[in-house]
Amino acid sequence: MYAGQITRQQHRAALRSTTKGAPLMADIEKARAAFDRFDADGDGQVTPEEFKHAMAEMGDPYVTGPVAEAVIKAKDTDSDGRMSFDEFWAALQD
Repeated sequence: MYAGQITRQQHRAALRSTTKGAPLMADIEKARAAFDRFDADGDGQVTPEEFKHAMAEMGDPYVTGPVAEAVIKAKDTDSDGRMSFDEFWAALQD
């Protein structure tokens, strides 16, 4: 593993923290609400900075810039450096 990369388990834990311990969200409305907590500017895309900030607000101040970048990169299927709702939803289905 390279610097700034996270394990699959760390990524899943970060995504699950938005669901208050639920194993996976099967309900798209709940997924949208969780996604919206990350999408601070409401543009439909989550940047690494938005992810880091949201995780800190939810009580995880240990998500660093490189960790946030790795989480976004792991689910960024179109390689635009951001995570869309569709990419977020797909990540929850893994």
